[in-house]
Amino acid sequence: MKTRLLIFLLGLSFASHAQVDQIKSQSSSNATRSRSSSGEGSSGSGGNGGGFWFVLRSFQLIGAWQGEKLSHRDSVPQMVSLELMPQIAVQPSSYYLALPRIRGNWGLFSTDVRYNYLLQDNGGSWSDLSTVDWQILELNLVTTRSVTGRIGAGVLRERFGANQSFLEWTAGVQIFPRQSPWGGGGEFRYAKDHTTQMVPRREFSLHLERQFLQSGAWHASWILGGVYQKYYESITVWAIQTGVTFRLY
Repeated sequence: MKTRLLIFLLGLSFASHAQVDQIKSQSSSNATRSRSSSGEGSSGSGGNGGGFWFVLRSFQLIGAWQGEKLSHRDSVPQMVSLELMPQIAVQPSSYYLALPRIRGNWGLFSTDVRYNYLLQDNGGSWSDLSTVDWQILELNLVTTRSVTGRIGAGVLRERFGANQSFLEWTAGVQIFPRQSPWGGGGEFRYAKDHTTQMVPRREFSLHLERQFLQSGAWHASWILGGVYQKYYESITVWAIQTGVTFRLY
């Protein structure tokens, strides 16, 4: 029985240690498929005068929506803010994730940049990879004193292999209960290569936070939660997440 348990644990350890290399291998394979498919397709051009008026009307409606949100800034001050999030995540003896992040909020709109650095302990040697994740435009569909709900779109850039870039979608919620230092939130990320139909990464995270500082425009909270990532539909990484969130508003 002890022998079987030891074999199982060694096998599990070996599988874990190989995962960063597996992610890089899958990325290289996907890049090869993408190049082979790049010449396959067709293009065309056309015009529709109605499209211009649709775009113009859309901008008018978005402008009105933005104005309506900003009119409530006094009661929802965090809708115009800057957030700094130096955070890490750890799976003991296996993975170490650094997830520094910055987000700017302005009423209806946000933009968010994150550096995702994964370091793996191979039992005496180390392997790593990283991505830069820029949510170019996020729409804060819900902006109340207690809840912010947003969706967004941007780019995931792999800093390994062929340095590929993919469209990434996000959806997230942040909760700020009234008269309480406690809060929390969650986020879902989904990146897809539309040439090969591969999903380079999907991610889900949840966290609790507790505010420990409020001084003038500065607010700071401890966070504790978890993050789950799945690369190329086959390689999973999970870790316990912690850090600090600084908000300036």
